[in-house]
Amino acid sequence: MMKKWMTATAAAAIVLGTISSSALAFDDLKGVPHADKIMELRDRGFVNGVDKIKFVPHEKLTAQQAIPLIVKSMQLSLAHMTFVKAPEATDYFTKIPNDAWYAEAFIIAHHNGVPIDKDVNPNAPVTREQFVQWLMHGLYATGEYAWPEIYLMVEDEKKVSDGYMGAIQHALIGGIAELDENGKFRPQEPITRAEAAVMVRNAVDYVEEMKQPIEEPPVDPIESGEVKTSTTAVNKDVQKVVLDMGEKPHPGWGVRIEGIDFIDDTAVIRYSVTYPDPAAMYPMVISYPKAETYLSSEYKNITYQLVSVTNRIPDPDAPVDSGESSGAAGTYEEGRAPEGDASEHAAK
Repeated sequence: MMKKWMTATAAAAIVLGTISSSALAFDDLKGVPHADKIMELRDRGFVNGVDKIKFVPHEKLTAQQAIPLIVKSMQLSLAHMTFVKAPEATDYFTKIPNDAWYAEAFIIAHHNGVPIDKDVNPNAPVTREQFVQWLMHGLYATGEYAWPEIYLMVEDEKKVSDGYMGAIQHALIGGIAELDENGKFRPQEPITRAEAAVMVRNAVDYVEEMKQPIEEPPVDPIESGEVKTSTTAVNKDVQKVVLDMGEKPHPGWGVRIEGIDFIDDTAVIRYSVTYPDPAAMYPMVISYPKAETYLSSEYKNITYQLVSVTNRIPDPDAPVDSGESSGAAGTYEEGRAPEGDASEHAAK
């Protein structure tokens, strides 16, 4: 069925398709809002025109065009499902022929939670609220997303059918759909090919952005106890501040004072730490990485701010590398001290 679907798709040259020629641009997008997004979708193989140079952006989108577009752009499939027998369109829909080029897409959408009525007419124009309902359920099938608990005012919300406002709100909040200049959504109007393509492009952006890996903030070595801090009076006017990582089996560890900020009566020491490079080999020489600086004794309130971490935080149970050194212990820059005070950094 898949082969038949793809062949028919190419022959039909409608919205969904895999044939794309980035060398040519649609020549009927002049003045169409967000035309660049339509071209981006074309270049990624998500949309086609009715031919190589015509997209007919103002034409009404039909159900047989809408569902394949959503399935393709949201990359929905049946790969994670098992069937006793191969599913057919007539198992779920009364007006979708099994041999229709779009039948496979309707089956995939159905099994991924897209709420398509069993009596849907594939040739009927799709309203704006219906398309958003289908598109957002296709998006929901791609993963879990946290939606802010806010409600955006829609001037014509009374025209929205029961059960559709949730998807519309999510689409508006996520920047997938937008209201017109009068604050209206126009839910009952047929959606155009251009409007649908722009919403799909926004939905693709949303999914890709939300699925970017989130970097966990590094554990502050001072808070975890890996770096100890101490202050010692040098004389009645000067105090020494030390950041100390303790005894280490080789010089792969380092601590560095990057600078000092003075805010009212507080000294904020900005520091960074370096952990052993997993790809490096270090000489087995005991080292004592530390950094120190001098401050005026007037600063009784001293805080510390971690600004960077180099290399991974080592596993305390992992074996220690040995061999020739390919790196050196960290160097330390001078920080700022109050005018007239002695200030220096040292690495030991």
